[in-house]
This record gives sequence, C-alpha cells and structure tokens, in this order.
Amino acid sequence: MLPKQYRLRKNADFRKVYRSAKSIATRYLVLYPRLNRSENIRVGFSLSKKVGKANVRNLYKRRLREIVRHNISHIKPGCDLIFLARVPIVEIEYKELEKNVKYLLKKSGVWID
Repeated sequence: MLPKQYRLRKNADFRKVYRSAKSIATRYLVLYPRLNRSENIRVGFSLSKKVGKANVRNLYKRRLREIVRHNISHIKPGCDLIFLARVPIVEIEYKELEKNVKYLLKKSGVWID
C-alpha cells in the first residue's frame, strides 16, 4: 500500500494537475507530471469504466500503486503525478506495465538514477 503522504486524493488537486501539466503517453498509460511547492511526492491513479468492471480497475490500480511504491526513491521530490490508464492496459503483464511506468517517469524528467 502506498503511504498516505504519497496519495493524491482530492478532486481539486486532480483538476490542478490536469490543467497545468503536459501529458506524456504510451499505448497503455498517460502521465501528467506537475511540480508542487512542497517536498512531497503525491501520486494519483485514474481508470475509467471503459477499462473494465470494478474488480479489473482495482487490480490495475493496485499494480500501479505497487510499482510506484517500489520506485518512490527514484522519483524527484516535489511533484504531483497522475497515471491515467488506457483500455489496452488489460492486455499486458506486470513487468510490461512496470517498464511503461519507468519509461514515462524518465521521459517526464521526474526519474532520478
């Protein structure tokens, strides 16, 4: 589970990120990175009903949270991130999903080696 301090939960916060961030996308995911004024990293996940029923959406949210949790030390502090899942996400396995997340983080400039 992703600790509470790393969660982006309020609708207003999601809207701020969507409005001010430029998106970076792959076939399976879209990332909206935005710098915030604090030292905290906050991450949100969005999966529409097009992805599948609730159990399928929850499975992929859990997978994305776990990937972010394992790689949180490589993310630059002071940013808000939203991962938006696209419908083809149900076609890929965990390792491929992890590659996509890392690719998006590196491409956005948020990844630290």
